Amino acid sequence: MAEGIHEQLSYLFEPESIAVIGASNSRMKWGYIVPANIIAGGYEGDFFPVNPHETTILDHDVFKSVKDIPGQVDLAVVTVPAVHVTPVVRECVEKGVKTCIVISGGFSEAGGHGTEMEDEMLDVVRGSGMRLVGPNTMGVFSAPCSLHALMPPVRPVAGKIGFAAQSGNLGTQMLSLGKALGVGFSRFVCIGNESELNCTDYLEYFALDPATEVILLYIEGLRDARRFIEVACKTSTRKPIVVMKAGKTEAGARAARSHSAALAADESIFDGVIRQSGMIEADTTEEMLDIAKAFAAMPPPRGKRIGVLTWGGGWGVVTADALAKHGLELVRFPDETLRELDSVLPPYWSRGNPVDMVGTLDLSKHFACIKIIARCPAVDAVITLGTMGATSSFQSFVTENPGVMDEATGGRRPKVIAPKILEQLRASDEAFRAEVIQLIEDTQKPIIAVSFPTSGAVTPMLAKQSKVVIYPSPERGAKTLAALYEYQQFLERARALA
Repeated sequence: MAEGIHEQLSYLFEPESIAVIGASNSRMKWGYIVPANIIAGGYEGDFFPVNPHETTILDHDVFKSVKDIPGQVDLAVVTVPAVHVTPVVRECVEKGVKTCIVISGGFSEAGGHGTEMEDEMLDVVRGSGMRLVGPNTMGVFSAPCSLHALMPPVRPVAGKIGFAAQSGNLGTQMLSLGKALGVGFSRFVCIGNESELNCTDYLEYFALDPATEVILLYIEGLRDARRFIEVACKTSTRKPIVVMKAGKTEAGARAARSHSAALAADESIFDGVIRQSGMIEADTTEEMLDIAKAFAAMPPPRGKRIGVLTWGGGWGVVTADALAKHGLELVRFPDETLRELDSVLPPYWSRGNPVDMVGTLDLSKHFACIKIIARCPAVDAVITLGTMGATSSFQSFVTENPGVMDEATGGRRPKVIAPKILEQLRASDEAFRAEVIQLIEDTQKPIIAVSFPTSGAVTPMLAKQSKVVIYPSPERGAKTLAALYEYQQFLERARALA
């Protein structure tokens, strides 16, 4: 019985043995950088460098040919120049290699003879049973087996997001940005020219992958739109798909063809694909990560009624505008909820939604208000502004103003008290974060936080956020919440038609 796509790609994303063909001792070649990344990344399977002119590379014995390697090779990574790729791929097929990544460029994206070479390579692969990534790809990352078969030395955070990108530069940049923002990935593949495996194949794999709960796609063009729609429609009812479609303009489409040989889809057609399949479209790479990390952390809201808690009035006004812009609404709190808030807040609080905490510093009161709002039956989701991030904000302040927190001790040398304050703030932040995570679990409602965006303060805090999603502006938080609600509406329509 023939293997399905999930079984076939398991050799790509969870290989037990890897050969790097074109491995090198020259540190300025991809044949050195890629295997160095694999080893440094912690891969624990069998590793075989292949080069007819070397004996040892990175403390591993070198094989003259992939055919000389004893036993099964699950994954071959090819880094030789384009003119030598087809003979190497032929040897991989003869060896019975399960999957092959062709890092090398200079194929159909370059046109002319490059297209001919890619066609020749594909003729060798076709019907062999070996699956091929690329050519012209930056490689693959897989968290469950610590596989970093990548060109750049990126170390992504492990998480629940499966990501396929038709651009290696953009994809690996997002892995790096995700690390800074605390966004974790289960798998990543740079699709390359899609000569054999294509975007839809990876989508189909992610749909059945137990390590992946959210799917992220960067698309410049589709080779088989009909199959893509079919797979996306089936997958969206199981897992959210966040997609960014580039190459929408004539200039963008030309640029896409020049670097990956992508066939740009007509914009109106792609818009229809989005609506039909239930995918969530992001306009920017930043927005892709904003939405994906929220899906990975919490359930979508069951409705569009939002409760807002803010440390100051202006933020509440901006948030109200942003929610309305994206089709969400501020809920009118029942009298019982207002009375509960009265018991926590000063008598001069706003007594409405947004809830203005009028500068209350006590974190226990912040959490008490979040709990009251989240447990209100009339509320579907919560946005809290300014209640998280005190540690990072204070650390930024101290860094920019050295000595300002020194405590004078008579005529003796000043004693620095900032570390003590930071320690207390970290403990408070961690306790607050744990309480919010538990509240999300208890209520099954999303709670989105907006923090003070003080110079560099947001990033280190985001990197530790766990299941609490934090954004640097009300607008980004509101747009993300709207995306979650859009997906919930799709699920409800799909259930009604089932």
